Amino acid sequence: MRAEEFDSKVVLNSPGDPAERGRLLERLNATLREQWNFGSNALVGWRPCQGGIIYLAAPALRIFSLVQEHHRIVHGERMMGERTFGEIAKLLLAEPRRFSFRQASLSPAEIESVFTRYTITHTRNRAVFLHDIAGFSLFSPEEQAAQLSTLEYSLNIAEEKIAEFGTEVDLARSTTGDGYYAWNRIKGKEADVNIFCVLMVALAHQALQQRRIAHSQVPTIRTVFGMGSHYSYHQNNRLSAIGSDYIVGEVTIDLARLIGFAKPNQILISSLGGDGEIESDVGSIATSGAARILDFFDHAAAILERMTDIEMGELTISRISTYLTGAQDADGSYAVRELDITDKHGKRHTAYNAKVNIFLSNDDPIFLGLQDTEAAIS
Repeated sequence: MRAEEFDSKVVLNSPGDPAERGRLLERLNATLREQWNFGSNALVGWRPCQGGIIYLAAPALRIFSLVQEHHRIVHGERMMGERTFGEIAKLLLAEPRRFSFRQASLSPAEIESVFTRYTITHTRNRAVFLHDIAGFSLFSPEEQAAQLSTLEYSLNIAEEKIAEFGTEVDLARSTTGDGYYAWNRIKGKEADVNIFCVLMVALAHQALQQRRIAHSQVPTIRTVFGMGSHYSYHQNNRLSAIGSDYIVGEVTIDLARLIGFAKPNQILISSLGGDGEIESDVGSIATSGAARILDFFDHAAAILERMTDIEMGELTISRISTYLTGAQDADGSYAVRELDITDKHGKRHTAYNAKVNIFLSNDDPIFLGLQDTEAAIS
């Protein structure tokens, strides 16, 4: 929130008995949940007032129809200044509602954490990867459950191992039925690098499990990593605030289309956005999608190489190296090969084939991904 928008007459804090504050959060959640009305409405914004907060709720379909009319309808934190709050209330034909604190009080972060459960927000750019289990429908229900469990285990282990290096990862995922979309709830360039590192460590853990577990229980996966925009929801259960995250938008649509072209064991890095330009969260125009993802990949691969001596049970990963494949030039160097893909809807995509080398301190190395000669997309 910009400084000039802050209402200096009201100061939110969270003093007092934690139990009382917990009860107040429960009451706030119950009130907002009622306004959410099983998902027909979405909360849009709130601001402090004397003795509580005022907030806006509007029909979800009305919000989608007007997202282009004001950038704060779905962008940024949900705490708003007086002017912005008034503009959006008028635009959405939403009557401000009041929630009173009575005796206790809540911090802005506490209010925001509850409020965002019932909002629709848009992220202009975020890194996401899609794990897809190859040949999933050919396995028995028991084998399918085992493979999904194994994949989930690797994601959890990877998040834990990355955290040991002091990196911030709040891993979110949503199932596709035969795999997962995964992203970092934390936003920003560093957060995107961290989720890339999670992917690489998860792939390494999967490879190590291949050595120990029956083949039918360890999935053969294909992976696409990319960056793009999306809408975010929190899928609330009917009787409680416990739910799961869900994202949909440019990034998930493109990853879903590209995964159909990926071969078993292949790792694709998607430019997402092709030769167009991607707008950053601060509103500036970045480089083309292809150039941007190449710069990102080089930076993230360098960060990953600094994560050494990752303990995985009885084995230790001394380092993980990843690179994009391509043909060898006359001088002996390698050029990165672009894979031009046109999906069934006629949309063109640019992607790159990646390989991952996992070096173990006490065992033979593991090489993941496809060679350049195997990576051609048909």
